[in-house]
Amino acid sequence: MLVAIRRSSYPQAVTRLSERDYQGVLEVLREAAAVDGAIPFTEPLLEALRRLVPCDVVAYHERLAPGAPRLIVWSGEPRGPVTDAVRAAQQRLDHLDPLTPAPGARKYSDLFSQQEFHRHDVYQELARPLGIEDMVRVWLEPTGAGDARLEFDRPDRGFRERDRTVLDVLRPHFAQFRRNALRRRRPHAEAAKLLTPREREILALVAEGRQNGEVARILWISAGTVRKHLENAYEKLGVHTRTAAVAAIRPASREPAG
Repeated sequence: MLVAIRRSSYPQAVTRLSERDYQGVLEVLREAAAVDGAIPFTEPLLEALRRLVPCDVVAYHERLAPGAPRLIVWSGEPRGPVTDAVRAAQQRLDHLDPLTPAPGARKYSDLFSQQEFHRHDVYQELARPLGIEDMVRVWLEPTGAGDARLEFDRPDRGFRERDRTVLDVLRPHFAQFRRNALRRRRPHAEAAKLLTPREREILALVAEGRQNGEVARILWISAGTVRKHLENAYEKLGVHTRTAAVAAIRPASREPAG
């Protein structure tokens, strides 16, 4: 089976998806159906996306509340280390990123030649240290609600129009995955009230991206004590991972559930 899809923003190009492409799409949807937590994109789901759209790293970004640190879940490994300098540059240059909210999948190579991209601060301080030569970004909502987006990184300009097309086919489903997660977060609000002050304190540090050893040093407790507090918090919140626990204690978005 071959299906032709004409992109309205690229009226001269017709991209055909094969039977194998649609099997990959169905694999992503099957993985999504297994997600029952507060985070819409788990590592197995992201791994299925990485098989569908070959790349070094695929990451899901979302702000669980206005002004909150960005939650990031990913599959794969970048080619360079994610250092404190890279994290700081990400926050500092966020407003300069040209891949602003849009209704379809877009990539840096849509906007810049390779030379132009190499002169951009986003490349110099973020992309180059991580070995990224191109990125496809898919916003879950065209308005950029919740800063929710998927990013696919490659070390070259090897993304194809076929990759863009499968992501555009999936994009309405991505938005629904997030709406489903928003609904699942609401029951956690009552459970979150059961957390002790210390458990809340630890989860707040975890939300900043700190690992157990660092949390232990900040709070002058042992790493084992941190781990035990986290296990207690997971049980109260009905979750199994750090990412899901952080999502559970953040205020749910007030966007319509759909």
